[in-house]
Amino acid sequence: MTAPARFAEMVGHGPVIARLRAAVAGNRLGSAYLLVGDPDIGKRTLALIWARLIQCNAPVGGPADVEPCGACRSCRQHDAAGHPDLFVLEPEDASVVTIDQVRRLQSELPYRPLTSARRIVLVPEAARLNVESSNALLKILEEPPGHAMFLLVTAQRDRLLPTILSRCLMIRCAPPPPEAVLDHLTQALGVTPDEARRILAVAQGRVGPAVRAAGSDVADAVAFDDVGAPDVIADPPRVLDIAERVGKDQEALRALLAWLTLWLRDVLAWQATGDPARLLHAHRREDIAWWANRLNMDDVLEAASGLHALWLATTRNLNPQLAAEVALLNLSLRLGPSGPATERTR
Repeated sequence: MTAPARFAEMVGHGPVIARLRAAVAGNRLGSAYLLVGDPDIGKRTLALIWARLIQCNAPVGGPADVEPCGACRSCRQHDAAGHPDLFVLEPEDASVVTIDQVRRLQSELPYRPLTSARRIVLVPEAARLNVESSNALLKILEEPPGHAMFLLVTAQRDRLLPTILSRCLMIRCAPPPPEAVLDHLTQALGVTPDEARRILAVAQGRVGPAVRAAGSDVADAVAFDDVGAPDVIADPPRVLDIAERVGKDQEALRALLAWLTLWLRDVLAWQATGDPARLLHAHRREDIAWWANRLNMDDVLEAASGLHALWLATTRNLNPQLAAEVALLNLSLRLGPSGPATERTR
């Protein structure tokens, strides 16, 4: 599936897009930016469209809706993935951006742009810079050529050198709301509403995997789908077995936390409306109703807050299995036989 080439094709990110357009329209561009946000929410695509717009020879539209023209020489070079003034530092050896890559950039970047007003350096996984390549990049950022611009992208801001952070203007990117992703899947990609909800659940609410899954053979099983079953979540030994699946894998922990967050979102939606059409996991309505009858709204919100705190902590030195055990046991004790037998609050 082709990635968006215009801001109008993006899902969500309205405030960020407005800021990026305003910077271009007002000719107020800095030398380095850092796009920060959760994985798979479209940060890299935003950066690429912005680079395309900045380098476009004939942008179209007014200040509030400016877009790359798609027809000029620069846009055609972007379409062919061969723009001579765009440098993309992807991880190479041992899945890191190496110092040799940065040195090659350092030797080529000072030359004047060939087809655009600016030469742009995109680092789509800035957290993959190692110590040597980070220090080498910092030297360029300290005295960049006047025609150069840097776009760093990461979900792990804390892994970047403070000196690199200090050289960048930060742009925070929030995940598109589930409703926006569902609308895109149904209206733009032609997915049925029920299938769109299933895809979003499989993708743990992330727009990137959801869009990639549309039109493909989405797996019937979700990695943590059994957590929602009453006979599983109310049984502490079984939830400890699920936590053991996470092991030392930070990404598995994030997937579990994302799944639980979307599940609690459905529990809250059921408590508030009782409308199956509002559920992302509509095929699990009976299980969601069971959760909703054993937790009140305060329980759900408190549990969701705890999941959010753990999510933020995944960027630090956190034991994934231990964190999964805490999250799951907290819910298990709330929902199990000895937990609060509260009536649903509506």
